Amino acid sequence: MTQLFVANVFADTELKTADVFVTATRTPISKNNVIADVTTISSEDIERAGSSTLPELLQRQPGIEVSNLGGAGKVSTLSLRGTSSTHSIVLIDGMRVGSATSGFSAIEHIPLSQIEKIEILRGPASSLYGQDAIGGVIQIFTKKGVDGFKPYIGIGYGSYNTSNFQSGIRGGNNQTTYAINFGATNTDGFSAFVPNSSKGEANTANLDRDGYKNYSLSSSLNHKINQSYEIDLQYFLSKGKSKFDNQFANFSPYVPFVDYKNETKQESYAVNLKGQINNAWQSSIKIGQSIDKYLDKQKWNPNIGAYDPISTDDGGCGGFCGAQDSTLQDLYKTTQNQFAWQNNISLPQGSLTLIYDFLEQKIKTTDLYEKTQRTNHGLMIGYGVIEDKHNFQTNFRKDFNSAYDDAITGNIGYAYSINSHWTIASSYGTAFVSPSFNYLYSLADKYALGNPNLKPEKSKNIEGSIRYRDDAGSMSLTIFQNKIDDFIIYSNPTYTEYSRITTQNLNKVEIQGLTISGDQFFGHFQAKGSITAQSAKNEDTDKYLPRRATAIGNLNLNYYIGYWNIGIEETFSDKRFDDKENTVKLGGYALTNIVADYKINDKLKLNLRLNNLLDKDYSLAAEGSSGFRYQTPGRSIFTNLRYDF
Repeated sequence: MTQLFVANVFADTELKTADVFVTATRTPISKNNVIADVTTISSEDIERAGSSTLPELLQRQPGIEVSNLGGAGKVSTLSLRGTSSTHSIVLIDGMRVGSATSGFSAIEHIPLSQIEKIEILRGPASSLYGQDAIGGVIQIFTKKGVDGFKPYIGIGYGSYNTSNFQSGIRGGNNQTTYAINFGATNTDGFSAFVPNSSKGEANTANLDRDGYKNYSLSSSLNHKINQSYEIDLQYFLSKGKSKFDNQFANFSPYVPFVDYKNETKQESYAVNLKGQINNAWQSSIKIGQSIDKYLDKQKWNPNIGAYDPISTDDGGCGGFCGAQDSTLQDLYKTTQNQFAWQNNISLPQGSLTLIYDFLEQKIKTTDLYEKTQRTNHGLMIGYGVIEDKHNFQTNFRKDFNSAYDDAITGNIGYAYSINSHWTIASSYGTAFVSPSFNYLYSLADKYALGNPNLKPEKSKNIEGSIRYRDDAGSMSLTIFQNKIDDFIIYSNPTYTEYSRITTQNLNKVEIQGLTISGDQFFGHFQAKGSITAQSAKNEDTDKYLPRRATAIGNLNLNYYIGYWNIGIEETFSDKRFDDKENTVKLGGYALTNIVADYKINDKLKLNLRLNNLLDKDYSLAAEGSSGFRYQTPGRSIFTNLRYDF
């Protein structure tokens, strides 16, 4: 029966309920049968988030920490279970998105207005997806077609002169479905840096509003060629313009003040052909491309600024000291060409998955890089079986990369159903992360020269869990330990230490933790939340990794009555250190939000959201030891109205 369920869901590309999970096995299965530690963010959760950003929504999920550099549209990085920002893969409808130069994805530019559902997979996933999956995978599913003809429109307005607009059409029949969705967001924002009287002119130059604009589009077309084959086309686009702050805004009195700005573009498109070869064999071929473009509207110019005749050997500039030049622009563009051939084969006992992946990463930039291209070929075999109370899953993968030695990863997991409510599970997996182009090949910045001899980071993760589920809710307790070898670390050079080894494989890191999460209905009342206690340390120095708290969590209390859904959201974090030396402390915080949804009629819905009710002053990141803290939103209110025709 399980095999029939998997086969039937695979033949239907539309994910209709939160009970279907894809990311943990690369095949749609019942979420109850997933061995890994996973979370689903449903369309209802996304609508309830209102004017929240994707980083803010992810921050309220179990085991996830987010660092943000000053509000909407500013650089935001995430940490899954204490791992680094470069240790997780972000997928949009199965396509990798992100920058090969920085090594992570610009989640701040992915608007919630385009998202139908989000799946979060925690733990090593390189045996499924290849490089960069030590921490896990976050897969975003955009809004797809549905039966009928269902246009919609939504508008919103709130604090910081924030406005948003979304509209689209979703429709189709039993043979063809389609969707096109458009969204726009505009906010005046606030000063990305917290005012700091000790920083003089640089502080004064940054005391402005750092606004953000975003326009987004997604579309899809699915057509069933016949009873056995179907083709799916998908497209996603997000374009943003942002202002931001920099501690060197007025570094040189010899050049005009620079008002820092950037432009971004995230784009992906793909075609997927899948079919039932015979009763036991399903196959799919997916071809696509993703683009990540970042354009700084100013660039460091070494030929301007103050003039210092003292040589660099004596601590001087030896000429012009350089400054930012708003007449120049700095481009970083990543293109990822992707191909996947997947085969699912039903066996008399269990099922077999065979996958070939191809990934080509190319960069185009105004800076200097030693290499601008690399390729990866991956072969994966997986086997899973559910028999009576036993659930077994294992994967094995080998990656062949043009930039480093071949990599072999694997995963094995087992779950046992004690009864209809209780399940225990355990798994062991290995993973690796390929160093970014900045770490390997950068030549432009003498303070951060690339090291072409870096080795991939490698991890070994073991975890165990116990889970409970009934008709009114669920609960889980997960214990994990992740050991990372060849951890990449950057050391600030002095004026006389510029070299290709400022970035090195120096460290071993051990991350241990415990996550408790659950949700439960008590009549009209629902309680939902999680808490993660973790220790993420550099074993060489016994220091905590930057921006990792020892405890994070969230609690949601919702009350459903009539056409109203009223709730309180609490998100909290212990203190963290912003630097690897553990000298710059970011204080702990607790945020309280109030949210209310009102169903005016069957087609019209109202969402009210009051964020940071107690006007908590906190920061998620700082500029090292410079004394500049990045600012976060204060007390703010938003209203959203949505109409489904």
